[in-house]
Amino acid sequence: MRSNNALTVLDIGSTKICCCVAETFSDGRFKIIGVGYCACSGVKSGVIVDMLSVEKSIARAVEGAEKMANLQIKSVYVNISGKNIQSTIVNLSLNVGGRVITDEDVLSLFNYSHWEDEGRVAIHSIPISYSIDSLHGIKNPIGMVAHNLSVDINLVTAPKSQLDNLLLCLSRCHLDPIGIVASIYASGLGVMDEEDIPNSQIIIDLGGETTSIGFFYRGIFSGMMVIPLGSKNITADIAYGLNISIMNAEKLKTLHGSAFLSLRDENDVVFIPVVEDDNVINLQKISKNSLNQIIQPRIAEILNIIKKRIIESSFTNGFSNNVIITGGGSMLTGVKDYAGGIINKKIKIKKMDDSIDGTEIQISSDFSVAVGLLKFAQANNDAGTRTNDSVKKGGNKSFLKKALAWIENNL
Repeated sequence: MRSNNALTVLDIGSTKICCCVAETFSDGRFKIIGVGYCACSGVKSGVIVDMLSVEKSIARAVEGAEKMANLQIKSVYVNISGKNIQSTIVNLSLNVGGRVITDEDVLSLFNYSHWEDEGRVAIHSIPISYSIDSLHGIKNPIGMVAHNLSVDINLVTAPKSQLDNLLLCLSRCHLDPIGIVASIYASGLGVMDEEDIPNSQIIIDLGGETTSIGFFYRGIFSGMMVIPLGSKNITADIAYGLNISIMNAEKLKTLHGSAFLSLRDENDVVFIPVVEDDNVINLQKISKNSLNQIIQPRIAEILNIIKKRIIESSFTNGFSNNVIITGGGSMLTGVKDYAGGIINKKIKIKKMDDSIDGTEIQISSDFSVAVGLLKFAQANNDAGTRTNDSVKKGGNKSFLKKALAWIENNL
């Protein structure tokens, strides 16, 4: 198939910033042709805390992607994340007077509510299920006759200040934000394939400073929650427990860490660098079991909180026993089996390089948000719209225009 154009996405996380450029095709496929990756220390739990640091990291990531793809990046789809992103199920109704429901009726239904409320801004308003009169579970009410039309939507909001600073940062990097997507929404799109969509899925993204849970009802993003713990907490525990640097603790976790304790690990040893008082670096020998005794309590804490939050949620009925775990934390050895035992559900770990056909660039599980952003961008590009959700007209688009106009006038 002939290529139409290129799309660019920017994943801004608490530990890294990733920029991906993809060549898109008329049959709905895309191929990643450029990747830029840079460590980032200016974001904490999804919130920009050091603007200059984030700007530099974005610039490096974008420059790397531009060089690899051999093009200049101007517009991007970008994620927004953190414990302050909230999801609420809202029911909206409209009296249509016993006539045929039109496109305009559906749009009026979505514009019926005030999306911005006391310092919060709508990021997504996603229809989950429509009802006409006493009939529920309607997928598409257009063309049907009814007196009353109602819809349950997943309303995802973010603090206005968090979004303002994200837009300002992108503007200073000379980037135009086409769309803004909640990270767990993008992550779910990134890991789900066609066989996952018919069965409702729970997506767990083990990030650096937060763990996000996303609920997808037959492929529809229906709810989310965020836990303020992530894989960086495990790294910090190792650094404190062994009195080593964060960098060395991260290497130990990645190369030798496991969610399980085993008798074999008691005999397997690893060497860690220890700085003595005279700044001489010596190697200290510890067993893998000692390392994993530090890791296990924290991963158990995170997984037990996830289990508790899922049980307490409104998404207990109609959801399959399948859970997909992704994010950087999913690469910890043994996390799939250990999580299955605690959460008591069937666990899948999805590899991103298995999710994209024809892409020669190797990517890992912490690229799930970037891949999901590309899928979101492709869908919106095919639909010919620049809004965040295909049904909603004007919500985020008008806000983005106003915010960017303010930035232009005040810088």
